[in-house]
Amino acid sequence: MIQAEDIKIKKITDKLLLYSGFNPYIIYLKKKVNSSNHQLTKTQLEYISKNYDRDIVKINNIVGITSFFGNELQKEYNLKKVPEKIMVESVIGESDKAYHVLGKFYKNQEDIKLFWLPKTQLIDDLYTKYDDVTIDFDKYEEMDKLGRKYFDHQKEGVKFLLDRKKCILALDMGLAKTATSVMAALETGAKRILVVCPSSLKINWQREIEIYTEPEDVSIIRGSNWEPAKFTIINYDILKNFHTVLQKGKEYNPKRISRELINENFDVIILDESHYIKNSKSNRGKIIQEIVKECNPKYMWLLTGTPIANRPSDYYNLLNLIKVPIASDWSYYIRRYCGGRQIKTKIKGVLRTIWLSDGASNLVELSERTKNTILRRKKEDVLDLPEKIIEPIYLELENRVKYDEVFDKYLEWRKLQGKGGNVVKHLVELVLLRKFIAIEKVKHSIEIAENAIENGKKVLIFTNFREELECFKEHFGKLGVYLDGSTREKDRQKAVDNFQNDEKVKVFVGQIKAAGVGLTLTKAEVVIINSLDWVPGNLEQAEDRAYRIGQLKNVIVYYPLFDDTVDTLVWGVLKNKKTIINTIIGDIDDENIIENIIEDL
Repeated sequence: MIQAEDIKIKKITDKLLLYSGFNPYIIYLKKKVNSSNHQLTKTQLEYISKNYDRDIVKINNIVGITSFFGNELQKEYNLKKVPEKIMVESVIGESDKAYHVLGKFYKNQEDIKLFWLPKTQLIDDLYTKYDDVTIDFDKYEEMDKLGRKYFDHQKEGVKFLLDRKKCILALDMGLAKTATSVMAALETGAKRILVVCPSSLKINWQREIEIYTEPEDVSIIRGSNWEPAKFTIINYDILKNFHTVLQKGKEYNPKRISRELINENFDVIILDESHYIKNSKSNRGKIIQEIVKECNPKYMWLLTGTPIANRPSDYYNLLNLIKVPIASDWSYYIRRYCGGRQIKTKIKGVLRTIWLSDGASNLVELSERTKNTILRRKKEDVLDLPEKIIEPIYLELENRVKYDEVFDKYLEWRKLQGKGGNVVKHLVELVLLRKFIAIEKVKHSIEIAENAIENGKKVLIFTNFREELECFKEHFGKLGVYLDGSTREKDRQKAVDNFQNDEKVKVFVGQIKAAGVGLTLTKAEVVIINSLDWVPGNLEQAEDRAYRIGQLKNVIVYYPLFDDTVDTLVWGVLKNKKTIINTIIGDIDDENIIENIIEDL
């Protein structure tokens, strides 16, 4: 009786005998079958089936390979030295795990070799050629409405993004990932650029882009209102409003299927804080995967401050999104770099086989194999960086209605005073407004702090009000120490010692007047001023709890500010007086500053 498998073999063999293409391996198999009645193996049959109609792709590209594969090539072809790179002339075929290529192992090699190139053993993308990019940075400095000069690491970052096209920019906190990627995006000449970021960073992106462009070129997407522009900014949480992930077997009303993100066909996609999509099975992870697949952007940049070697399993999805060769095989990656292993366990009473992938292994090799795809720079590696970086972060106030109610009450009181009343009375009346803003800001400061902690840094957070300090205490618990005006002297020193010496203590939260002077907290690299003080000197004193003798690393000071509130007004006046950034406090009348702020309200 004729088996179905025999019919399949005969069908492929007959097809082979009619082959008129240029694949040298298929031609070889055809000759072998013709001359000796050769029985094709299962692997050969699969190869013919997959590559029969495939065109040969000219590559002519030099790519890096792993030392393991280099050693294998040396043994097989008796090479004098282990090749670190190979010249791929053409791709003639492909399987799920390897390319079938024609190439050379060294420059002066006369004959072309036909061999299999495993995808997991590639360091560079086979199809991407890297060119030396030339950029006129003077042009951007002239455009810069803030009058900034650009550091060497920023210029390096811009060139890297343009050169690699699909890559990860892993700059440390405070090294200007946003400005770097905006300049690179403008340099591409792209007409449609998508920026996906946490909600708290949308205003920051808008302000950075508008330094170089007109406001109409930038659109922040909110709620379910889709109004794209040249730069379209959207937060991860609302991606689902503009793209529907279809589930198998589920019926959908066509009118309820959203496709705005895909239909825009973006040329550049930038994912800020890209660890947000480390889980490919999450809804946002699936959405990003589908957008990338459908849009196939020429440029795709993932921004993060976290080095890949910290948690290899978390980064598989990121590497896979930008088509890094080692991420072409999930099980290989998990076994090789995550200490992955399979175990049997009962889930809801059913014995199942699952992967354990939370380990870390072969990290030096992983770093080597991703070095051409990831640009990692730490603050201590950047020689031209100032030792203290001041960075305002502009936020969008979600509870605007409540803020307006509190503010209207203050304005009503002020109107009754006929713009009169003394400064002290104004401060008393404004306390409720400031306290409201401070508490609303806590969740954003927590996000900044947790990002820093994930990067292996300790954090100082300064507050004005007892209520905001309690919010931080409730969130961080034993991860932090806390100090306010009621803290006893011996407990003050204990809090400092614990922060400085206990690796388990990651956060120091203190009221600005109680903790802003006299304390040495040099274990911190990140300072967050959750609520502004009226007195400029108090702010600088708070900054310098970390930035003082004994500090061996650069310090970054974050000022979260709610856009279009009393927050930004106070910040602007303080900045204009040159009392915060890179200045020494002199004979400045703080009461005059406060009066200026009140007059501008």
